[in-house]
Amino acid sequence: MTSSSCTCSHSHQTDGVVIDTSLQRASLEPSVEDIRRMLLIMKDEIVPKTEAGVRNGNKMFGAAILNDKLETTLIETNNEMTSPIFHAEVNAIHEWSKIVPASERGPAAQSSIYLATHEPCCMCISSIVWSGFNKCYYFFPYELTSQQGIPHDISTMHELWGVNSYRKQNKYISTACLMDLIANLDDSVPEKRELLVLQQELLDIYDKLSSKYHTDKVNNANNTLVLG
Repeated sequence: MTSSSCTCSHSHQTDGVVIDTSLQRASLEPSVEDIRRMLLIMKDEIVPKTEAGVRNGNKMFGAAILNDKLETTLIETNNEMTSPIFHAEVNAIHEWSKIVPASERGPAAQSSIYLATHEPCCMCISSIVWSGFNKCYYFFPYELTSQQGIPHDISTMHELWGVNSYRKQNKYISTACLMDLIANLDDSVPEKRELLVLQQELLDIYDKLSSKYHTDKVNNANNTLVLG
């Protein structure tokens, strides 16, 4: 589970912004077992906490901070009923900061892996970067989050900066979609079928959580979120 800076040298300018790809971090290349482990963390550890969160009126997003051996350091879920900025990713960082001494947070983040159920929004990916994490995996890409009735991830980036996404590889962080990683596995890989079964189980679980959130929020007097 390593990621290092690219040694090539190339830069270009787009709309006045210079992008130096020589500083870009390498793409994430997890093993098949790493992918399986992250899917199981979602199913067995994140989902139960998110189910409770949804019952309390929160969205169906979750996050985990893992060490370099993919052992769980912390699991959190969306907590917007406490604060509108407590998306799962921000909430996880907030709670992680309580258990990691300030003097250790930078090195701890750099050696950790950030796992999000949904591709982090502009606030969350920025929070992950500002906290020092440089490896982030997610399950649902923006397009599928939008299909779950929450299009704000793409909309805010488009309205604020005129883009539909952050750069997935840059000098601060590399991110990867677990579903893309599974799809890119050769069909000859024996574990691919098991991963696809796990993937479908998670899709079904989150469809139900999404439906419950959207159904319940109509009668939730506490849900006055502008981006609800």
